[in-house]
Amino acid sequence: MRKIIRVNMRCSLLVLLTASVSWVEATEKESEEQVLTALEEEIRWLQEESYVTTATKTLENIRKSGATVSVITASELKNMGARNLMDALKRLPGIGVSQFNMGISSVEVRGVKTNFSEKVLYLINGHPTNNNLVNGGGQTSYNNFIVDDIERVEVVRGPGSALYGANAFVAVINIITKDASDINGTELTVGAGSDETHKLNVQFGDTFDQLDVSVNLNVLDTDGINGHVESDAIGQSGTTDFWQQRYELGFQLGYGDYSLQGKYLKRQSGSYLGANNVLNDGTEQEYVDYFFELGYRRALSSQLTFISKLYFDHFQFDNLWEIVPKGYTDTSGFTYPDGLFLRSPIKHDKTGVDAQLEFQLNSQHKLLGGVTAEHQSQYNVELWTNFGSGPMKDISSTTNWNGSHNRDIYAAYVQDIWDMGENLRLIAGARYDHYSDFGSSFNPRLSFTWGFIEHYNFIATYGSAFRAPTFGELYNINNPSIIGNPDVEPEEIETFELGINGDITKRTSLRATWFRNDITNLIGPTPTPSGAAVSESGNVGRLRVDGIEFEISSRLRDGSSVALNYTYQHPFNQVTNERAPEVPLHKANASFNYRHSKHLDGFVGLLYRGSLSRDSADMRSDVPDLVTLDLAVTWKNYIEGLELQASVYNLADTTYSDPSPSGSMLSDYPKPGRSLMVELSYKL
Repeated sequence: MRKIIRVNMRCSLLVLLTASVSWVEATEKESEEQVLTALEEEIRWLQEESYVTTATKTLENIRKSGATVSVITASELKNMGARNLMDALKRLPGIGVSQFNMGISSVEVRGVKTNFSEKVLYLINGHPTNNNLVNGGGQTSYNNFIVDDIERVEVVRGPGSALYGANAFVAVINIITKDASDINGTELTVGAGSDETHKLNVQFGDTFDQLDVSVNLNVLDTDGINGHVESDAIGQSGTTDFWQQRYELGFQLGYGDYSLQGKYLKRQSGSYLGANNVLNDGTEQEYVDYFFELGYRRALSSQLTFISKLYFDHFQFDNLWEIVPKGYTDTSGFTYPDGLFLRSPIKHDKTGVDAQLEFQLNSQHKLLGGVTAEHQSQYNVELWTNFGSGPMKDISSTTNWNGSHNRDIYAAYVQDIWDMGENLRLIAGARYDHYSDFGSSFNPRLSFTWGFIEHYNFIATYGSAFRAPTFGELYNINNPSIIGNPDVEPEEIETFELGINGDITKRTSLRATWFRNDITNLIGPTPTPSGAAVSESGNVGRLRVDGIEFEISSRLRDGSSVALNYTYQHPFNQVTNERAPEVPLHKANASFNYRHSKHLDGFVGLLYRGSLSRDSADMRSDVPDLVTLDLAVTWKNYIEGLELQASVYNLADTTYSDPSPSGSMLSDYPKPGRSLMVELSYKL
């Protein structure tokens, strides 16, 4: 797809280069280096940000994609010193990043926040990574996502089920990795930083005859967040334990009309605060995730293109949880001499096929349609415990926590992109999904783009989406607080957007968007019909979120850039008639990337998060607002192929936290203080 972008960009680049001749003549007093730097930045911006594929599943100009799309490029990730994808996502309007008791990062989008981010669909080169059938999220194994192999990230805010099906509820995040032409050689990166963090990344990309090959290997070892907790769920004080070891291998192969991509990931970590918010050092989380995808793309004619893929995904975890520490005595007087441990292994597989046709009727009309079939299976579910003393014992046959389950999915989707006039575009589409376990979901999407004056577009969008019940929500058993319910229905959302985007000048652009999310059938705990103390999953919630996103960015003539964005969002629980807790009303970002010369870049990022309210039953004070400051300096190519970067996050060492749920513990979840990272890269 990136090769198609380059072909479509040739005319635009020729126009740009012609205009640049006049621009150079007008700046004769500037140094040759400044002129070349600015021209280089201008071309790179045009290549990287003008066209996107995620919003419509086909190549379209970002201004006419009919969606709210943000693009994060490899150069932007590098300049800001991003250590993972979360460092970049937190800077986008409408998006926030937080932590919960397992240490995994949660992504909040437009006032909608859940622990496992299951309402956000993560893609790697178009391949879904939401493989955990128990919680539906893509963050469990990947957690923060590495950035070393990323070429660009396309973030589409708003519902995407009309094209992508389940989990594309409030956002679709497509991580596009580097191919052979992007790498073009071998690059080695080593890094070290705070909290005993060490990393190694090796990239290779080349073309052998007609075979394109790219490979990325990443290894990370860190002590992680060691934040102070004043009082956990059993009244202990101490520090969190979130060490991590991570191994990831990814590859892409391309030969003619065929492509093959795959990724293997193994992540091990400590508890942070564990499964039940208790400080401990005996928990060991282990996640293994891998997938393979065989793709085929062929132009059947000048107007018709066929695209298909066959894929297999495997996900498993084997987590040993220290529920209470050694010697703990509970309220009934029972003592756990060795501490209480639980081990809960499980495996999931997905096998599927997708076939799609693109039909370019004429220069004003493009049709797209496709079908998908997928089989999901959950198996090897076990439960082990030491009962508070002695060795671990398998109790799966009598007291398991879930079981073996299967699900079949069949889907069909269609989309029509119609340029009704020179400045009018209509995009209409819909998708029908049928699940063998809970039924069907139909989700339309409609957008209208009007270029009402030169360089400015007005966009109106409506879309709906669904989030399928997880195997945990459907089938969990023997849980003392909440069990599954096979009658749970999917969560649903309808979103309306009105927006304006445009160019104030040739170098300065702005976008303003109003949105409304109406969410129904939210899944949560509800009393069981029998009236037992334990709750069960049910459709109990309704949420409305109204908000405004505003962003402005400018590319300066010396290659520097500045960007500002602000988000107002008001999530309202329509069941309790109260503001939804743990989500800020206001968020803002400011960033400045200073290009001192072709060898030296500097970055400053300022983030503001408004205060976070509590649940009405929670008597603790609100979580106060915060401001954090991040810096990065990059020194590159003074020695050919060599690059050195130093970054400092949370420069002022601000003490802040993310809210723990009401009733879980007195303290909140601590966030990292000041942290330093130094990386050295060499490209052969």
